Amino acid sequence: MSDLPWYIGYFSGKHWLRNIDYSIEDIFKVLEAAKDLKEKFHRGEETIYLKGKTLYLIFYNKSLRTRNSFQTDIYQLGGMGIYISPDQVYAPTLPEDMIPYQTEAIRDVARVLSRYGDGIAIRIYGDAAKWIIGRGHRIINEFAKWSSVPVLNMEDDLYHPFQALADAQAALEALGWPKDLRGKKFVVSYAYSGGLKPLAVPQSVALMAAMLGADVYIAHPPGFELMDDIMAQVKKYTEHWGSEFKIVHDMDEAFEGATFVYPKAWSPKGFFPPFSSDGQVHKDEAKAYQSRFKDWIVTMERLEKAGKPFYMHCGPADRGQEVTDEVLDIYERSLYFEEAENRLHVQKAVMAMVMGKRS
Repeated sequence: MSDLPWYIGYFSGKHWLRNIDYSIEDIFKVLEAAKDLKEKFHRGEETIYLKGKTLYLIFYNKSLRTRNSFQTDIYQLGGMGIYISPDQVYAPTLPEDMIPYQTEAIRDVARVLSRYGDGIAIRIYGDAAKWIIGRGHRIINEFAKWSSVPVLNMEDDLYHPFQALADAQAALEALGWPKDLRGKKFVVSYAYSGGLKPLAVPQSVALMAAMLGADVYIAHPPGFELMDDIMAQVKKYTEHWGSEFKIVHDMDEAFEGATFVYPKAWSPKGFFPPFSSDGQVHKDEAKAYQSRFKDWIVTMERLEKAGKPFYMHCGPADRGQEVTDEVLDIYERSLYFEEAENRLHVQKAVMAMVMGKRS
């Protein structure tokens, strides 16, 4: 194709494991490409930029948005996505967990798939990562170490890069595509859930908001602290822009005067290794502790009191726990479904950039 857009092959051959592996300028390039692809999508234009390419999709966890958006993406780019469930193959595994005739070394799986296709995408956290915080990210890094084709992180226990990119696109769209988010207050808040969830989304969203220049507020009850090194990186980005960074422990205080609020459940890391006092996993205790904070829920009244900020959530939101039905269904400043759609566009952008070639 002679008239390829500028972004095809822009990062050719590179992995996409964390947004922070790239510069702020690189992130804006991705969002520019995603904007172009979204406009073409809505005009019904073909975007067959990865014709004949194959992407392997390894899902250790269930998924609606991630699986279907990635499979749709590679199809709309002219390629094919092949779904791999670890329980249907010899499960790709780290060296210390090898079981003969039940598992296969990640170093072997990565090199085999690299010879068959053009990209490997992986999603792993929670039970699949044994609730050892950081183990899921280690597994994805192990794939990247041995793969000769781009590896894409579809979410691990620390990072969810494509969700954060989709959120960034939604935030910029809501404001009419300003150059950045300077002067806008962006709140990443804990919200209650009866389930256990990883740190990936709040950490990635906070990093992304800071990369775009927003004033970043992190709100959570005691015991729900995010990773120290990631919070230090958020602070570094806000200092780059001259923006504000603040951690508070009251949802209403955080919401006051916000442009965007992103209330999302995550689990208290002190109940899981390597942060638990005995190095063991304590699921029941973590759920019991979470149950003390059921008042951390988003309601219409809370949003109105805050001045009607844009509401954001990665989905699926736990209705009646993280948020009320009416916020998701009728709140006019909800970006919930726009964020879901934007998974298509930012993922296509990155795939075209890392899997594509100019000639």
